[in-house]
Amino acid sequence: MVPRVQREHCLPLTSGPFPKGIRGVDDILTNRAFYRQSGSPIFSNPGGSISSERMAEISSRLSSKRGRAMPHQWNVASRGHRLHPLRWSADQPIRRISLTFVGQAGAALISAALLAVVLGISGPVGPRLWAAVAALIVIRYVYLNTRGPKPVLSSYKIRKRAWRLLIDETHIGVGFLAACFVFDWPIGIWTAAAYLAANLVAQFCLMNFSRLVIHHLAERDRTDGQIKTAVQQALIVGSGRNAQKVADMLLNSPELDTRLIGFLDFHRKGLWRYRDVPLVGHPDSLREVIANAQVDAIFWAVEPDDLSHTEVLAVAEKMGVRVVVMPSMYDPQLARIRPSYVNGMPAMVYRSDPEDQVALLGKSFMDRLGALVGLVVFSPIIFITAIAIKLTSRGPVFFKQTRSGVNGRQFPLFKFRTMCCDAEVKKDDLLDRNEMSGPVFKIKRDPRVTKVGRFLRKYSIDEIPQFINVLRGEMSLVGPRPPLPTEVSRYEPWQHRKLSVKPGLTCLWQINGRNAIDFEEWMRLDLQYIDNWSLWLDAKIIAKTIPAVMRGSGS
Repeated sequence: MVPRVQREHCLPLTSGPFPKGIRGVDDILTNRAFYRQSGSPIFSNPGGSISSERMAEISSRLSSKRGRAMPHQWNVASRGHRLHPLRWSADQPIRRISLTFVGQAGAALISAALLAVVLGISGPVGPRLWAAVAALIVIRYVYLNTRGPKPVLSSYKIRKRAWRLLIDETHIGVGFLAACFVFDWPIGIWTAAAYLAANLVAQFCLMNFSRLVIHHLAERDRTDGQIKTAVQQALIVGSGRNAQKVADMLLNSPELDTRLIGFLDFHRKGLWRYRDVPLVGHPDSLREVIANAQVDAIFWAVEPDDLSHTEVLAVAEKMGVRVVVMPSMYDPQLARIRPSYVNGMPAMVYRSDPEDQVALLGKSFMDRLGALVGLVVFSPIIFITAIAIKLTSRGPVFFKQTRSGVNGRQFPLFKFRTMCCDAEVKKDDLLDRNEMSGPVFKIKRDPRVTKVGRFLRKYSIDEIPQFINVLRGEMSLVGPRPPLPTEVSRYEPWQHRKLSVKPGLTCLWQINGRNAIDFEEWMRLDLQYIDNWSLWLDAKIIAKTIPAVMRGSGS
């Protein structure tokens, strides 16, 4: 690991070993102003230019210190103080061909080749079928280059997430099938299905192979230093933890084809570097840095105390350089940071609730459908229960109670009445018999419960009317149970997060013992559900709820 060195003054480089902290020509070049101020004889004149003979001497001494030959990767421009890297590397063609193959171009090539093979197997390939292959390439190109958000730094458009790949290939497949229908191409249903399945498998294989390629190139760059053939160059304002995260991202992402010039920082001085990337000065010198070097993007990754120094952003804006503002006001532990809009105004959102809109749409659809089916299937039980309640006790059949939903939004929850009519009045006299920890009130043998009500509670029949709440969109089939507003007011901050999602009829608490679990464990199970939510998890909970209800366990 490269040590972090910060020195207030340096030693002359006339003979002997280099001072501690100097690990390459970059140190000398990027800190030349510092050396001039300290009186170092590295520079042959006050203007800061450096002679070719002196550069050769420096390179030779650095080579002997490192124990290996050091190529001349720096040229002296017409103005002596402006030095630029030579953009040449023997492995540059192999590197770019590899990244191109695992990127958008390679994905399009594989997709088109698979379509041609499938069409060739199904029958003779005529001009119209070749037109279909060409149309597929066009559809892929247009879709992948128009879907947002657009990346800041141009890359090879390598997909790294399985869900993103699945969405992309679904959209492209639908577009291709629509083109087949519009142009009446002779592609059968089974042929199209075979192509779509084979293409999906091939794209997943390419994604996994791309990870190996990127990892190999990143390890090679980490060993040999930054690639000097990068097309783009970036600068980071800041040098703290946020800035180092950005540097790690750039240095570990060879597919971005971006070289990191260095850091500008408001507080550090002298020789300092992170992962062999040097400190190049104070942000006040940004104008000079942009004017004398290729800067394609500036990453604003300062610490919270430096957020007020927006004059640096104004300089970059005037000079036409893209500025990437990294979220640094708060480092979330649970929430995910997502860009969004508020009535047309750009905003950065911190959210810890599920955000997969496609899956949430599927959940909403299944909630409505499941509630409707539930009311129809259980209609005989609803009718019989209503008669039993009416014949055995005075009062209404249904019980309506105010509960807290998403973010504390209150709604009326419907249940079959299982207690006497004055149950709420008698509650105060029974508080000392509470068997549940926390703000929740529960008694296993509650004297307010009627005989019919005890049976209804044991098999959760009293919850059936909540299908109405699901139809109204106030609840979901699966989700944390809706609490009382009085209980919410006594929640600890970490417990309040259960209100970030829609409440439900059943959740992990119901299938893990219900009332046999204490309050804190109940809350942890609810948060575990939120953090690991998926449609598959909902399906498993519903499947486990049915036998738990039939056994009457934990009631």
